Amino acid sequence: MPTESTFLFAGLLFLAAALGYVFARFGDSDEEEAAEKSARTNFLRGFRYLLNEESDRAVDVFTGAGDLSDEAMETQLALGTLFRRRGEVDRAIRLHQDLVGRPSSTIIQREAASFALAEDYLSAGLFDRAEELFVQLRTSRAHGTEALRRLLRICEVTSDWDRAVDLCAELNRVAPGGVSPAQLAHYYCELADEARRAKSPAVALQMLKQAEASERGKVRTALIRADLDTDAGNAAEAIATLSELGRTQPDLLGEILPRLLALSVAAEDRGRVGDVIEQLAATPAGLRGIALGVIRDSRIADPRVVQYLVAFVAQQPALRDLVATKEPDSGQSLARVQALRPLLHKMLGASARFQCRNCGYGSAVLHWQCPGCRSWDTVQPVNSTILEGVLS
Repeated sequence: MPTESTFLFAGLLFLAAALGYVFARFGDSDEEEAAEKSARTNFLRGFRYLLNEESDRAVDVFTGAGDLSDEAMETQLALGTLFRRRGEVDRAIRLHQDLVGRPSSTIIQREAASFALAEDYLSAGLFDRAEELFVQLRTSRAHGTEALRRLLRICEVTSDWDRAVDLCAELNRVAPGGVSPAQLAHYYCELADEARRAKSPAVALQMLKQAEASERGKVRTALIRADLDTDAGNAAEAIATLSELGRTQPDLLGEILPRLLALSVAAEDRGRVGDVIEQLAATPAGLRGIALGVIRDSRIADPRVVQYLVAFVAQQPALRDLVATKEPDSGQSLARVQALRPLLHKMLGASARFQCRNCGYGSAVLHWQCPGCRSWDTVQPVNSTILEGVLS
């Protein structure tokens, strides 16, 4: 099936043929006709090299041409974009650098070429060079908004979250609604995480307040707040936060359960945690979330928690006969589930726990930003198809 690059290349060939017709049809003087004929010959020669898969020689021809018409410059700009999409970034850079440096380029053409060149650098991971060009273009009428978006992307890749927050304000000024409240909240959450790791809880709390002001009710904000309360020894507050989160987000109990169990140090807190887990397990979704959490995390060994896996397995038609005993309270069922647990863990480990609803990227861990499409809040828990029909 023809790809996007194939269609673009065919379009470039058509444009080259059209240029040839224009040059031949509208040449006014002998001198102009000779120059246009030479330019036409160079472009056709360049495309001949492309057809013969001699890309370097084609680039040499295009970049060595004299003054270019508007149509020829557009063709070279598009050709560079085609090279970048094909992964031939070095050739794209050469073509776009040539256009940026041409004295005959207009301001509009130079800005378009500079933006394309910055995209080349970004694709190649040359963030400092890309950033320099995008900064120059941030006031451009044609490319300013997209330049700010690319600068924001560079901040995400380089974890420059302070600057990302500043860019959000600038982008929302020039393009209202250009940054969603959820995205800005994540930037503040990143800053809160950084402050927590740096043992600066006051700064972390301040960043959390900013995140909540941007968008209330975020799962990530609640998890960070629980972690901060845990660090500060405020076990009761952390348990309350995690309890509410487990009630509203049972699919995330795999993330919540280890945090709850880590709070079971003091006898009083152990009792609170046990009560919370019991309440969560009272609902079908909660019981399933706890059971899957126990299966996936082999470090969970608390018999009280593993017992919920026993209860869950006993409800599964395909498994209950494997763990059923004549004396349900004898402990034999627990022993059989413990023996079955490594197999279930291996089966679950073969599938993605989380998947991006935007691009389909699958992952074993929760990402707040999809590594595939760079979207925020699109990675969601998924039920494993590996155990479909085994765990209902």
